[in-house]
Amino acid sequence: MSGLGIFLRILNGLLMIGIPCLAGFYLVRRGEGGFRPVGIGVAGFILSQVGHIPFNSFLLLPGLERVGINLAAQAGGDLIVLGISVGLSAGLFEELTRYLVFRFWLRGDLATSTPWKYGIGHGGVEAVLTGLLALYALIQVLALSGEGVLAGFPGDQVELIRSQVDAYWAVPWQQSLLGAWERISALLFHLGASVFVYKSAREKKFLWLLVAILGHTVLNAFAVIAAAKMDFLLLEGLLFAFAAAWIAWAWFVHPQGEEEGVLSPPPPPDIKLSAPFVTSEDLEESRYD
Repeated sequence: MSGLGIFLRILNGLLMIGIPCLAGFYLVRRGEGGFRPVGIGVAGFILSQVGHIPFNSFLLLPGLERVGINLAAQAGGDLIVLGISVGLSAGLFEELTRYLVFRFWLRGDLATSTPWKYGIGHGGVEAVLTGLLALYALIQVLALSGEGVLAGFPGDQVELIRSQVDAYWAVPWQQSLLGAWERISALLFHLGASVFVYKSAREKKFLWLLVAILGHTVLNAFAVIAAAKMDFLLLEGLLFAFAAAWIAWAWFVHPQGEEEGVLSPPPPPDIKLSAPFVTSEDLEESRYD
């Protein structure tokens, strides 16, 4: 434990909380709709997890075990099946929830900033919760590292707690900010996915929803499979590259609409340039005598 290690872990948690909040405030100040799409994005993420977490805990993972999949596998086919399964589960629950929100809850909101705001809410609340958990873990470790604190625990738990505390501080300082880096990658992904699903709901094209589900599956599956063997810095670098390419694609195809906050000029008046028909009698009557 060192002062630098504590500082970096505090910074890691604050970045995970602060980045989505600042991005959300920036988007709210631009365009129409205010905070509403961001708040609905927060609600959308929570609703998706209401189904996703119980499904994984009570159906998916027990089901994989029943068919002989080793959930603790670090390599081989079992790890691949596990990664694809949990990745597809996340993709289906989160992207279908995102689609239903755009299709019904936000169906009348056609502002071009809507999917970006929703994405900040959906991915941002996950980042904020993760940041709070990271800070809570730091507080716990600091408390357990105090002199004489472990004296009140049973002997068999003392060694376990010490090993966990040692493992926490054994993480190299250069990896202390990987949590924030990972949340940035996840936030970029959620922004892009929100654009694709918004296009699917707005243009009634199932292909864009399928793109979001497959992208979510690939990203999560790769993270699960590669984490067992790959260096964390390399893994996070690859995930960031994927997320950056993903949001760049979303920016290229995002729906275009009228510029928000700018009134369209009135149409030009209908001016008829043809001269009126004048008879000889009209000319005679108009003479000035």
